[in-house]
Amino acid sequence: MKIKRLELSGFKSFVDRTVVNFDHAIMGIVGPNGCGKSNIVDAIRWCMGEQSAKHLRGKSMEDVIFNGSESRTPADFAEVTLTFENDDPTDVPIEYKDYAEIAVTRRLHRTGDSEYLINKTPVRLKDITDLFLGTGVGTKAYSIVEQGKIGLIVSAKPEDRRLLIEEAAGITKFKSRKKQAERKMELTQQNLLRVGDIVAEIERNLGSLKRQAAKAERYLSYRNELEDLQLHDAAHKFLELRGWIMMERSEVERLSQYAEEARTGLAVRETELEAARLEAHAAEERLEQANTASFAADNDMRAQEAAIERAKDRIEALRRREQQAESELAEIREQAASLTRERETVEAEVTILEDSESGEANVVASQEERLAELAAEHQSADRNVVELRQVMGRAQTEIASSEAKLEGFERRRQDLVGREEKLSYEREQREGNVLELRARAEQLALAIEDLRTGKVTTAEERAQLEERLVELRQAISDSEHALEEAKAEASKKRSRLHALTEMHARREGIGAGAKALVDTKHTTIVGLFADRVEAPADLTAALAGLLGSHLEDVVVDDVASGVELLADLAAGRKGRATIVPRHPRHVAGRLSALRSGDGVVGLLVDTLRFAPQDEALVRAVVGDAIVVEDVATAIRVRNEIEAPIVTRDGTVFHVDGRVSGGTGEEAAAHMLDVAREMRELGLEVQRLEALVAERLAHHQTLRTQIGETQGALERAQQQAHQSELALVHAEKDRSAADSEADSHAKRLEELLAELEDVRLAITEAEVERASTQEVLDKARVEFDTVSGHIAQAEMSATEWRDQVQSQQNLVMERKVALAGAREKLTAARSTIQRLVRGEAELGEREKRLDTELCEGARDFGETAATLVRHKEQLADAQVAVQIAQGGLIEAKTVFDAFRTSLQEREVAIRDLRARADESKQSLGQHEMALRERDLAMGHLIEGVREKFRGLELPRVVSDYHMRPPPDGESRTRITELSGLIDRMGSVNLDAMREHEEAEKRYAFYSEQKNDLDKALADLERAIQQMNRESKKLFEDTYHQVNARFQAIFPKMFRGGRAELRLTNPEDMLETGIEIIAQPPGKKLSSIELMSGGEKALTAVSLIFAIFQIKPSPFCVLDEVDAPLDEANVGRYCEMIREMTDKSQFILITHIKKTMQLVDMLHGVTMGEPGVSRLVSVKVSEALAKPAIKHGAPPSVAVA
Repeated sequence: MKIKRLELSGFKSFVDRTVVNFDHAIMGIVGPNGCGKSNIVDAIRWCMGEQSAKHLRGKSMEDVIFNGSESRTPADFAEVTLTFENDDPTDVPIEYKDYAEIAVTRRLHRTGDSEYLINKTPVRLKDITDLFLGTGVGTKAYSIVEQGKIGLIVSAKPEDRRLLIEEAAGITKFKSRKKQAERKMELTQQNLLRVGDIVAEIERNLGSLKRQAAKAERYLSYRNELEDLQLHDAAHKFLELRGWIMMERSEVERLSQYAEEARTGLAVRETELEAARLEAHAAEERLEQANTASFAADNDMRAQEAAIERAKDRIEALRRREQQAESELAEIREQAASLTRERETVEAEVTILEDSESGEANVVASQEERLAELAAEHQSADRNVVELRQVMGRAQTEIASSEAKLEGFERRRQDLVGREEKLSYEREQREGNVLELRARAEQLALAIEDLRTGKVTTAEERAQLEERLVELRQAISDSEHALEEAKAEASKKRSRLHALTEMHARREGIGAGAKALVDTKHTTIVGLFADRVEAPADLTAALAGLLGSHLEDVVVDDVASGVELLADLAAGRKGRATIVPRHPRHVAGRLSALRSGDGVVGLLVDTLRFAPQDEALVRAVVGDAIVVEDVATAIRVRNEIEAPIVTRDGTVFHVDGRVSGGTGEEAAAHMLDVAREMRELGLEVQRLEALVAERLAHHQTLRTQIGETQGALERAQQQAHQSELALVHAEKDRSAADSEADSHAKRLEELLAELEDVRLAITEAEVERASTQEVLDKARVEFDTVSGHIAQAEMSATEWRDQVQSQQNLVMERKVALAGAREKLTAARSTIQRLVRGEAELGEREKRLDTELCEGARDFGETAATLVRHKEQLADAQVAVQIAQGGLIEAKTVFDAFRTSLQEREVAIRDLRARADESKQSLGQHEMALRERDLAMGHLIEGVREKFRGLELPRVVSDYHMRPPPDGESRTRITELSGLIDRMGSVNLDAMREHEEAEKRYAFYSEQKNDLDKALADLERAIQQMNRESKKLFEDTYHQVNARFQAIFPKMFRGGRAELRLTNPEDMLETGIEIIAQPPGKKLSSIELMSGGEKALTAVSLIFAIFQIKPSPFCVLDEVDAPLDEANVGRYCEMIREMTDKSQFILITHIKKTMQLVDMLHGVTMGEPGVSRLVSVKVSEALAKPAIKHGAPPSVAVA
């Protein structure tokens, strides 16, 4: 995946579309500081997916868009396209393997919108990142080294430095996949928890839904009956409202017609009034015009008076200015004569100074010729010294190089010996590690067996808890059902009691007179007699038969007040009633002897229940009536007892021989039955409420037990999960121990091979040392020979330099004298120019004053004539004022007459409008009544529409208008049904459907839970596999890179040693990497104490070591050679040239030697401020072409 082409448009300083072709092995990018070279590197990083604006040398991502210059407007977007050669399809995702080229495009708009494309197809940022994973290419890989950042590779944290080895090992794609798998696993665990909660919730709801379905059936029955009754009531209300609306609408139409006639008459009067207003307005305008004319005439008169005063002031000012100008003219003529005399004197001095300046210039020219001759001799002597020093420098370099090589050979021999000892020690350590890891694997196997046993025990406990939970849920379901039944029964009894209480409160079934008396709520009224007494159920008919309508007697405390109430009752024709005193004067005496048995029950009064304060009342009303079983018994004993006799079924035998029987007293009996049933229902409601409270407490107890059991089950599940995780970790550790033992065994084999290589390297180093010693001896002989010639050449050069310095001093003195003469001559000429300008200025001022005197005389004459004219106009204005005031008085008289007529018409219109408003008010009242009826009708129709799901009331009126109007019974039933529905509370009408869906959901989510468990296990196995592969790849690559680094470092430094070390060898997945380096001739110390050049060279050595193990398709080095000296730059270039067969290099540099290395130079210029352009030169062709003239650049092609 080598770079073939880079296209930029609107990116930073590359505002115009620019194409950079990378079609050579080594390409250089050069140019002055600030021209935009590094913007090319930023464009490559940005196009490959860089998301940090800081890494692109900006504050925000919008900074990459061209921001404008003095002559250019800002760009709307930035776009970069990076085209790669797809020379190895195995390195790219399968969907791109058939493409010969892969073009990656990134585009950013100022609006913040961003686009990514591969081969012009829109993709995600992740797709671009995946394209480069594992290739050594990427925004954070070792393929791009930024400007000034080469030293950071050495000074970075060990954990950050690890990323270089990971990229070389191709682990980044595994780490990316591992992160995705971990995210999926976390998401799967969350989904598993949610699915478990859903399954548990569905289990809890199944029983409840079944009961809700039964409740829904009862609800629908009640609702249908209630809706029928409510529609019946609404239909009759609709018919009643429609009649009222028709009446009101007829009245509104009549009043509207009257109001329209009133409005027409009012409009005629208002039209007449408007005409009168127009006439009055015209008169008012004439009055205003007369007033304006009078005011204008007065203003004109005042203006003429003011103009006369201004003319007098102007004449006086012209006289003063004439005197001032004559005085100033005399002063100017005197100054002009003085300036002329001074100019003539300075012109004579200038002639003398010009002759002096010419002589000094000739002397300076002669001395400069002599100085040039001496300088030529001095340069010749210096060149001779330089040549001799170059020869001596080469000899010194050869000596230093040979000595460094000899020292390096010695250190290398010592390093190799130390390496041999270290490898032997490492072999012994790894043999021990293998034995230790094997033992650890056996211990983990035993722990795995224990964990599996505990897993089985935990599963049994979970099963027991789940069984207990099922039992408790069944119990709470039964309890909830029993609680609902008790609540329903209590609600039913309470509703019946409520209905009876309301019916009793309305006094239904009693006479109108008695009801009217009780409704007065007079203080003397105690109540009905039926309310003061209670009969057993089997004697209700007997009491009703005996008393009959007397049960409706009204009990009073004061008979006199009761009689008055009866009189009011008669006067109001409200019916008839009977009153009875609560404390009667006569109470029936008890029978002295009463034989019981043989069908005789006893005294009726003794079977009744009543309040102690009502005893006299009850005995007076009931008397000594005897209760017998049947009519036969009554006939048999009636001659023996002188008291009324009543049978159980209500037949009465009176003392006077009358017998009452049959039917007709059902209303009286009903009153007694209702009262008794109300008392019984009250007791029953109390009992049922106590039962509901008891069952509710039991229900809460079951809920508590379920919560405790669920908590225990969750803890058991959590324990099982922890045990499962512990088992997975133990198996993972056992697998890791086995894998690590295998790795140590493999490393032992590698160590034996390395020991052989080290011994062979020691022999080769001895041979190279002997050869270098011979070169050193020759260089020392040459150095001694040249040293004697240099001293003699330096002495000659010093003598010539002294003569040049003396001649330079003499030339400088003559030039100073010449400059002084020229300065005086220049000052004199400037003085002459100044005096000439002064004379000219005074002449101009004299001319201006003469002109000003002439113009003043002319202005004086004109102003005097104007004064005479204004006095004549003042007399005419005084006459015009008198005429205007006469017209104003006449116009005001006419206007007053019109205004009086207008006021009379307005009074007549107000009277007419008042009568129209009265009719309008009446119309408004009827319209309001009509709107209220319409609103009531609308509310009625809308209420039916909302309550009955869009039903239109007018369409169903025909279904109910033939039925009788609603009566009290139907309204009572509506109330009863509404109460039943309200007491049912919320009803789930979709309960049956929801119950069926819940069962389906339960089956579905149970299957989902099993799938998630399986997916979680698969992900865990995949992560373990990726960890094993990543660990193996990292370890292998680390050892290979370390070996190459140890070989390259001495080559780059011409000696010394360096190596990589792991900060935590036990954890190959997280360990950092330390760099241990010792440049030649220095002690081993911290890398932080190394110089900038040493750090850069160490980092370059590490980068090149990685490239030899895992070459990246291309490498961008941005001024990496800047900290290096000339010798190190040469070795840097040699290493790059060696690696061009596998990688493409793009170098940004200022170093000439590096420029000579490249095949193609791309020059970045900024001819237009803020805008970069590209100039490309093929180095081989440029060197082959002869230059046109000295210093001319080679021919270039502009991109």
